[in-house]
Amino acid sequence: MKPDKRIWEDYWGGDEDHSWWKHPAGEVRDFIRSQSPDDRPEVLDLGCGLGRHAIAFARAGFSVTACDTSARAIAHLDKWARDLSLGIRTLVCDVLSDVLSENAFDIVLAYNVIYHGDRHQLSAAINRVQHLLRANGLFYFTCPSRDDGKYGFGQEVAPHTFRCEKSVTPGDIHYFTDEADLNDLLTGFVGVERVKREGYWDNKGERQFYSTWHVIVRKP
Repeated sequence: MKPDKRIWEDYWGGDEDHSWWKHPAGEVRDFIRSQSPDDRPEVLDLGCGLGRHAIAFARAGFSVTACDTSARAIAHLDKWARDLSLGIRTLVCDVLSDVLSENAFDIVLAYNVIYHGDRHQLSAAINRVQHLLRANGLFYFTCPSRDDGKYGFGQEVAPHTFRCEKSVTPGDIHYFTDEADLNDLLTGFVGVERVKREGYWDNKGERQFYSTWHVIVRKP
């Protein structure tokens, strides 16, 4: 089961207000401040969207590669980086693409990305990241928990996997995890931090509960 890439391509090309997507998440800003480009210089922003986190890493002195399956999103990032005179390598591809070199990155970020599919796809993405990272490299990713307000709404296309009707992009596929599931998925990594962040967000006028895992692990 593959996520429909056209949903995001259409979203980035639509009339929606995308301003929220141009500001880095606070948790990612904190993570960037906790790292040094001297110790971990090479960063991959996986599923970068418009590029808010790629820009933030580049401004902090890291060498950044950013990829997304949306050509529109990458075109936006290319222009943004040029306007700021930042050198960011961009690619239109997904995590499984052989364009991405193994053992090439010290940090991989996948913020609100790799759960767009079923569990098999999430597992494949995590395993691929393990090969992309250098020894001692860090992987920071997010994924929704099974307490999230979107869980159970829309067609269940696989266990704990829904074609979500309450998403920013209705109809896209989400896989939802729990703690035991994450433990199994992250075999081979060393845990650094795992936090479940919860609260409410405004989904087109509807107050909606979110419950999201923020996970940082290290490749031995």
